[in-house]
Formats: sequence, structure tokens, C-alpha cells
Amino acid sequence: MSFNTTISNQISDRIMGATKEDEKVKCIFSWINDEFEWIETDYQERTVEEILIRKAGNCAEQAKVVEKVLNHIGIKTRWILEINSQPEWEDRQKFSENLIEKDGNFYSIFGWNHNDHRWIEYYNKDSNRWIPIDTAFGVFGMKHWLETRISFSSESIPTSQQIIPFCIVALDSANAISEELSSFYLIEQFDKYYNGLLSQSAEWAEWKMLINQLTKLGIATYNSHHNLHKNQGEIKQFTNLYSKLKHEVLKSPVINEYL
Repeated sequence: MSFNTTISNQISDRIMGATKEDEKVKCIFSWINDEFEWIETDYQERTVEEILIRKAGNCAEQAKVVEKVLNHIGIKTRWILEINSQPEWEDRQKFSENLIEKDGNFYSIFGWNHNDHRWIEYYNKDSNRWIPIDTAFGVFGMKHWLETRISFSSESIPTSQQIIPFCIVALDSANAISEELSSFYLIEQFDKYYNGLLSQSAEWAEWKMLINQLTKLGIATYNSHHNLHKNQGEIKQFTNLYSKLKHEVLKSPVINEYL
């Protein structure tokens, strides 16, 4: 997209001196991550310009800014939909139920013990890979994503906020699901991060089964074909399983290097 002269100049200033693609992306990430405030969803539709002026937004609004700014400087992006387990909250459940009654099962994408989240991947031409960038959680790059969003460290989001992703998919330009990514992020890369220790765990087979099951249900919910509130028991099982996996893996004598 094209921005007005003021915003275009502001973007140019932010990437001044950066010559490589990844350097430019890091500059944009740092700008939005450091200067934009996360605020709760208010279901108001705002343009990118309005969000930039406001310097605040929910995860989707911040992702919209990242997408449009990176596209503006010639970098390819795609949206990521995530559904995660959360601490139980009755108000979120009631709000979801009201929206389901009015507008259908899509709004069961959040509820009593789960919520949805949006972020961006950008395509790195040098590595020929999609790279995660999420200013709402302050995450840039695959290693940082694993450390922050799924690892067992004391500073990770699962440990500090009890938010654990179980469904990750890529969206195309029409917001249709284009690729299932749960198996990549939450199975393959998660195990790789811990150097294969997870796949040696007694809990690993159940972890993979639940990830696959909840991802399919999350996709059906996103497409308004399923009410995810029916699976809050499985989501609680997933949360408990993460804790069991964490407990088992942390017993390993070689695990300290990952903490």
C-alpha cells in the first residue's frame, strides 16, 4: 500500500542506514515493539494510518501495521492465526457466548480457557524461510519465538502468563487458511529447540495427538463449522499436559543450558 508523505518519510527514517532486508525488518520491529502500546480489542475498524497515529492497538491492529509497513518497503508477509490456552475467565466466556448467539460459531474461537491471537511472518529471501514477527508479545525470529512463546524458561509466556499456543495456521490474502503450521512450530521446532529431548518423553505422543486434534478443531471453528466451547475439556487437558511435559523434561541433567 502507499502511505502519505509524512508516514512514508517516517518509515524511511526508521530504516535509515539499514542495507540488508533483515536489518530493515528489525528496525521496523523495534519501532513498533518499543513505541506502540498493546490495548484490548474494542472491535472498532481502523486504518493503518489511524493505528500509526494512535501508537496503540490490539494484536491484530499491530499485525496490520507490521504487514503494511513491511509491504511498503518491498518485503513479503503473511498473517498467522493462533489459538491458545489461557487462564480461565468467566467474562471472556460470557462475551463469546453473546457473540456466538448473534453471529455464529466463529466467535467460539475464544472462551473460558482459550483465546485467539494474530501475528505476522515475513519471507526472508536469503534463507528462503518465513520468519515470525509479533510485536504484541515482543517476538522476532524463530529462536526468540520458541524461547518466548513455548519454552519452559522462567521468563516465557507459558510460565509467566499461562498462555500456550495449540493451533497455528497461515492465512492467505483473502483470510482463508492456507497452511497448517502447528506441526512445524509446536512439534518439529519445539522438539528441535530442546535437541530432541521432548520426543524422548513419555508425554510426547499425547502432545502430538492433542496438537493435531485441537488444530483441526481450531480450523473448523475459524471456518464457523464448529463450536470450540465444546472442547474446553480437551484444552484443559492440553494445559495440564504442557505442565507434565515441562516437569518431565526439566528433570533431564542436560536441560539447564536451555533455561
